[in-house]
Amino acid sequence: MKSTCPICEKGTLQPKKVTYEVYGIKLGLFPAKVCSVCKEEWFNEETSRRIEAIEKKKGLFGLSKKTKISYSGNSLVIRIPEALVSFMGIKKEDEVLIHPEGKSKIAVELA
Repeated sequence: MKSTCPICEKGTLQPKKVTYEVYGIKLGLFPAKVCSVCKEEWFNEETSRRIEAIEKKKGLFGLSKKTKISYSGNSLVIRIPEALVSFMGIKKEDEVLIHPEGKSKIAVELA
């Protein structure tokens, strides 16, 4: 029995092996159901647990953090949480390139 995609409601979910990556780091090839139209990927519970275990082992799990914008003189400051600093190897005085990606997203790249 074919399943209709719950996202686009047009395609059918088909079994495939897909590459899963987090923050640009490939974690491996995993079985998934993939929509034939919108390409949304669905993992079963066992596969999701395997992916999460790999993320934790590699130190990638939970790197997304909320932070607040504060002031320093006339400038605004964004604090980078320690987990991201350690993961990326950022040091005080490292140069970065900062630019908007639309009205609600700022990209910060190590130079």
